[in-house]
Order: sequence, then structure tokens, then C-alpha cells
Amino acid sequence: MIRNIKVEHLIETPVEKQQIELVERKGVGHPDSISDGLAEAVSRALCKEYIEKCGFVLHHNTDETQIVAGRSNPQFGGGEVIKPIYTMLVGRATKEFDGQEIAVEAVAVEAARKYVRNTIADIDLERDMIIDCKLGTGSSDLRDVFNRDQVPMANDTSFGVGHAPFSELEQIVYNAERTLITDLKKSIPGIGEDIKVMGLRDVDDITLTIGCGMVGRHVDDLDHYISIKEEMQDYVVDLAGKYTDRNVVAYVNTADKTDEGSVFMTVTGTSAEMGDDGSVGRGNRCNGLITPNRPMSMEATSGKNHINHVG
Repeated sequence: MIRNIKVEHLIETPVEKQQIELVERKGVGHPDSISDGLAEAVSRALCKEYIEKCGFVLHHNTDETQIVAGRSNPQFGGGEVIKPIYTMLVGRATKEFDGQEIAVEAVAVEAARKYVRNTIADIDLERDMIIDCKLGTGSSDLRDVFNRDQVPMANDTSFGVGHAPFSELEQIVYNAERTLITDLKKSIPGIGEDIKVMGLRDVDDITLTIGCGMVGRHVDDLDHYISIKEEMQDYVVDLAGKYTDRNVVAYVNTADKTDEGSVFMTVTGTSAEMGDDGSVGRGNRCNGLITPNRPMSMEATSGKNHINHVG
């Protein structure tokens, strides 16, 4: 078997030796990341349904999910969502096979609700979010690529880009968001899932800027809010020490005006309740980071049919 693999030298300054490096990660509760997660959850659920009903995966792409921000009134100790977050599951799916109708919309909505419930701890799906589904049927030529010569053909001209290993800054940014949710949130439930981490390395000085939507029902007052920010800063700086010997400073919710009582507070833990819309493909690349110092593809990987979509 001949493999079409070519290896070339990279003609550029390695990232670790560049003076300036920027890395960002949008956390699982960011509206763009929620869109990505929903698209992927729906795709996986459809794959499972197709295999159970038909014996193999049929043509689908669910990579067009959109989130429209709602309105909320967050408060210390509580608050409420006034206008629900609106979510539209959009894409293409095969709805009939050998005369058998497949319940793709019902499967998609069920998968989406399960994903949100398991990802955003403080959201009330009965009140805080509307999930709508508008999955269309793929064009006949795209459905047909599954049936040619018994081997699925590629359904798009696309490409993927990746890199390894992570730089020190990439490791810090990725693991800061991940462990704030999986570790620190266990003892501080006021930390919401909507966390964005921006890392800047200027030679050997690293600055981490963290945006985190706190959950009002778990934050007693302004002093409590400030103490959570301080604990997050200390936690992230300590975490960074596992990956680098460079100088590291961290800041949380720098847009706060605490003297005026203006802080990043939410009801649900995601800014989708008030401030931000979300779309598939606008957030993290396939490795979980946004890395402008690296080659990147702008392809949205979430929700793509993993059988025959090469992107």
C-alpha cells in the first residue's frame, strides 16, 4: 500500500522563539462553543440512529447551528431569564431510507437538550432556552456519494490543519479553562461555564486575561464576587507554573466596575442569556484553541459528517 505522505521542513520561526504569541480558548459555556457542542451532539446522535435503523451512517451535516441571545436580569443571590435563549438546529440529514422514515428532528432535539443539560449546570431548559430544529434534506448528488462502489466518496473540497505538541502558552490556556470548570467549580459553584481565556506571551512575560460569567444564585454579594475572582486568579497562576518557568500574571473580568456595582453576572452561567449570539465554527479550532501564530483552517469541524467530510 502506497501512502501519499510528504514531509517538509517548516520555513518559519518556531512559535516558542517568536517574541509575541497569542492563544485563546472559548470555554464550553461560550455561545459559540455551545453551538459547536450542539452540532456535534446532534451529528453523533444521528449516526447512532442511522446505524440502529439502517446498519450504517447516512449522509448528514449539522454544522449550521445558531444561537440568538435572550434577555436576563441577573442579581446577587438569584435573578431570572426574561426572554429565553433561542437555538436553531440547522443542517441537512437523510430522512428516509429504503422506504423507512427516520425521526431525525426528534433525535436532534433530544440530543441537543441532553447536551445542554449536561454542559450548563444552572440552566433551566423548561424556561431558559427554546430549541428549534430545521434540518433539511441533502441534495441528491450528496446523498449519492455514499452509494458509489460501496465506498463513501468525499462530499466537499476541504482540508484540515493541526499541530503538535502544544507550546507552553497553549497548554496553559487550554488547561486553565478546562480545570476551572472540572476542578475549581466543584468548590466554587459561582463560576459559570462561559469562560474565555486569552493568553499573551511577550518574550518571557505571560499575561492571562479571563472572562467568566458568574452565576448569581451562588454569589451572595459584591465582596463574595471579588473573592471568587481572586481565587480564580491565584488558581490559574499556580496552574501555569506546571507548564512554564516564565513570569505569569492573570486578570479576571477586567471590564468590571466594582465601585459602581457593574460586574459580569449571569443567571445561567452563559452570556447567551443576554449578551452574545453563537454560531458553529466561530470559536475554537479542532484542537480546542484559537492560535493565530499557527497555520489554521477556518473550516467548522463540529457537526460535519465524519464518514465522508474530509474537513
